[in-house]
Amino acid sequence: MSAGWRVTDGLDDLALQPYGQRLLDELLGSMPRPTQEISGGVEILRTAGQEVEPALLPTTESGAWQVVSARVSVWNVDCGLVCVTYQLPDGIVSGAGDVVAEVAPPVQRMVPAVTRLLRAVLPAPDGADEVFVLWANTTFTVRVDPDCDPARRRAIAERFTPDGVDCTPDGIRDGVLRVGSHTTAVVSDFGSRPALLLARLTGVHHVCWAAALRYDAVLSAELSQIDPGRGGLSITALEDQAKRILGGYHRIRLFRLGYSSVEAHLDAAGGTVWNALEQQWKFRLVLTTLDERLDFVRTLHQQLVGRLQDRRSRLLNELVLAFTFLNIFAIVLAALTFVALPSLDVGLLASAIGMVMLLANLSAYLAFRRQMNSPGRATGG
Repeated sequence: MSAGWRVTDGLDDLALQPYGQRLLDELLGSMPRPTQEISGGVEILRTAGQEVEPALLPTTESGAWQVVSARVSVWNVDCGLVCVTYQLPDGIVSGAGDVVAEVAPPVQRMVPAVTRLLRAVLPAPDGADEVFVLWANTTFTVRVDPDCDPARRRAIAERFTPDGVDCTPDGIRDGVLRVGSHTTAVVSDFGSRPALLLARLTGVHHVCWAAALRYDAVLSAELSQIDPGRGGLSITALEDQAKRILGGYHRIRLFRLGYSSVEAHLDAAGGTVWNALEQQWKFRLVLTTLDERLDFVRTLHQQLVGRLQDRRSRLLNELVLAFTFLNIFAIVLAALTFVALPSLDVGLLASAIGMVMLLANLSAYLAFRRQMNSPGRATGG
C-alpha cells in the first residue's frame, strides 16, 4: 500500500442519535455503512507510484484545482464510494459565468481515470463483477465570513444549486444547506458540522442509489432467463435459479430493511438533510420499483415451478395407470393359466383371451393418457 494511506474499519457516515456504544454497534451492523476506508491526500490518486492522471487534476478557465483529500470506502451493500475534495480557484466563484456549468464537465471527464484507479486499488475477486463507476456528482462547500448575512448565504447556495430546496436544519446558525441535482453548503468553516453532515449523508445516498441500481440489474438479468412460454423446463435449472433468487432476495431485503431503519435513528439535523435528499432524488420511487421487480421475479418463478410440478404429477399419474393395467392383465393371465386344462384347444383359448385382455388394457391406458394430458384438464377448465 502506498505511503500516506490510512485504512480504517467500521467507519460511521451517519449522524445517529447519541446511543450507547453497544446499541450503536448493533445498529451499524444492519445499516448501510462503510466497512473499510482508504483515506489520504493526493497520494491516493497515484497508482503504483505513478503520477496522478491529468484528468484527476483539472484546470479550467479560472485556474487549477488543488486536491485537499481523497477517500475510497467499501460498503456493506455491495458498492463503494470514492470522494475527492478539491480547492477550487477563487475566480470560479467571483466570475459571472455559471459555476455548475464550468465544474460539471471536468467532473464527468474524471470518471475513466477514477475507474482505472479503483480497479488498481480494489481488484475484483475471482468470479465477481469488474469494478466500475456508475456516475459522478458534486457537493459544493462555500466558505464565507462568519458575519455574512443569512440572506446572502441563501443566495449563494441558490446560485450553486438553482434546482434545489433549502434543507438547513433548525438551530443551525452558521450555515445554509441546499439539496438538488447538486448539493451545496455555505458555511464559515469547511470543517463545520453542517458541511460535514451534508457531504457524509450525500455520500450515503450515492451508495444506496448505486446498490439499488445494482440489485435492480441483477433482478432484470433473472427475469431475462425466465420465459413462461419456453418448453423443456428443467427442474435442475429451476432449482439453481431458485437458489440465486433466494440469495438475491436475502441481500435486497437486508438492504431495504437497513435503509428503512436509518431515518428512525438519525438525530434532528441528520433527519432533515436525509429527507431532503430522499425527496429531491426521488429515491422512494427507486425503492418501490425495486420491491415490485423483486416480487414479480419471485411470483413468476414460483408459477414456473408449479407448472413443472403439475407436469411431473401428470407423468406420475400415467405411470400409476400403466402399472395398474399391467397388474390387472397379470392377474387375469394367472387365473386363466391356473384353471386351464392340458388340452390344446383350452391352451389356445387361454392365450387368445390373454391377448384380448392385453389389448383392452393398452387401449384403456391410452384413453386415460389422452384424457390426463388434454389442455382442458391441465388448466382446470
